[in-house]
Amino acid sequence: MRRAVLAATLTMLIAGAGCVRVRTPLAVHETRTFAAGPDKLVRLDVGPIDLHVTVTGGTAITATLDLDARSSSRGAAQRWIANHTPVFEDSPSALEVRLPSRHRGIFVLGYLNARARLDLTVPPACRLEVRTSSGDVSVAGEALLAGAARVTTSSGDLAVEGGLRELIARTSSGNVRITRRPLAALEADTSSGDVTLESGAEGATVDTSSGDIRLERLAGDLSATASSGDVSASWERIAPGANVRIRTSSGDVRLRLPTGTALAGEIDTSSGSIRSSIDGTRGRHDHQLSFTAAGAAVGIEVRTTSGDVSVRTHR
Repeated sequence: MRRAVLAATLTMLIAGAGCVRVRTPLAVHETRTFAAGPDKLVRLDVGPIDLHVTVTGGTAITATLDLDARSSSRGAAQRWIANHTPVFEDSPSALEVRLPSRHRGIFVLGYLNARARLDLTVPPACRLEVRTSSGDVSVAGEALLAGAARVTTSSGDLAVEGGLRELIARTSSGNVRITRRPLAALEADTSSGDVTLESGAEGATVDTSSGDIRLERLAGDLSATASSGDVSASWERIAPGANVRIRTSSGDVRLRLPTGTALAGEIDTSSGSIRSSIDGTRGRHDHQLSFTAAGAAVGIEVRTTSGDVSVRTHR
């Protein structure tokens, strides 16, 4: 008897969850303004919230929060709003933005559709540090931060379309993509995420595990390490004395250098092939290629296990 009652109750709950009435969404929209000073640190630790940063001139930091929750349970929507409303702690030297310390998951018998976004405008004299879990991060702006921006995500993606001179990025499964404005320096470390640089950089250091590395319009040193990911890099210009250092396991390596680039160093692969339009001395059944320049040259060291290597020149 008890089993029959329990089964009937569960059936009614499940049926009710499938035809719940759509409730009016709960929403938060608020803007806060904080004083900005030279070298003031803006540090954000905002978990799953999507973050959009714009670097612009001025003397103030502006934060606009948008939260929207629609659920079959008003209580669940209220809890979600409370969990995703950041705490702002401001002082003359730093603005700290973080989620409440009691941030917890929410169980809903029914449905919960929600979104969270934080828009931030930051003057170029400030410093920026960002940490998210699943939240995506984007940075833009015609003005440029004076110092390096540090961005760490778990599964969130990072997109940069301006606003930065230097970027230090760390992700797990998130992708890193830089477009529109060149960087003075790029340092990126990912696990399974890809790193794509379309706008160029004076120098780059990139490490990935299974992610691919694609770098364009380089103008200086490159250090790249990949496991199963491929490495593709091209240079607009590179001066003698610069260094190119690449290591992969099963990933392929494709390099494009300006015509007339003199190289000094070695390409070595265990079982992969080597193709080069720049003259060098071959060894070990075409699995090794050495370059010796008469004068100043770009240093090169490429080592792979099973990956193929291609070195070409372009105008």
